[in-house]
Amino acid sequence: MTSIRVSTFAIALGGLLLAGEAHAQSAMMYSGRGYFGVSAGAIIPQDVHTTVSGADSASLDLSFKTGAAFTGFVGYHVNPQLALEAELGYATADSDSVSGTINGVSGSVTVGGHLNPVLGFGNVLWKPLGYRGISPYLGAGVGFANIDSSVDSIAGTAVAGTSNNETDLAAQFIAGIDFPIGDRFSIGGRYRFVWVNSGATATDGIDTVKQDDFTAHVLTVTGTFRF
Repeated sequence: MTSIRVSTFAIALGGLLLAGEAHAQSAMMYSGRGYFGVSAGAIIPQDVHTTVSGADSASLDLSFKTGAAFTGFVGYHVNPQLALEAELGYATADSDSVSGTINGVSGSVTVGGHLNPVLGFGNVLWKPLGYRGISPYLGAGVGFANIDSSVDSIAGTAVAGTSNNETDLAAQFIAGIDFPIGDRFSIGGRYRFVWVNSGATATDGIDTVKQDDFTAHVLTVTGTFRF
């Protein structure tokens, strides 16, 4: 009878040890769900199209030079495939030129000025292979864009009173990949297509001016620390 009791106790103890080991492995598997990171790279603004109709007729495109972009982000993995993220970024780009037609006359002139957006997003990321190891991902975000812009000169001639600052709804599409460097640190690359609801229509009773929304491509190198 004693040997039966000892065997039963040993089996129960072994079961508890195995359960504890499985729990520890599970905890290790899902540790490091939180993360933060920074990124730096380039913003490629798309041309902003403007049309004028009424007494005058015009179709114009304002283009920008490629600029610099910087972001910081913090996130949490709800599970190995799904992460929620908050992101705040800053970018700067210079104006380049305006081209198009005005009352049937075509041409292009250089434009001096700047575009400085501050972008904030709440993102949802899907990581089909999980967040450990090599991890490609897709995502989307919604938030705001505060854009400070100005036109300082046209065809080399200084102009005044053309600065603007406004905050608009913004959204973005995200695609990226992370490569592990050690247990908690990773480097990678991220592409974002950013849309800002900055379009507007105005009229003075003679002409109607319509400006399209602002869009841009953003390419950055990322560094991420998981905790």
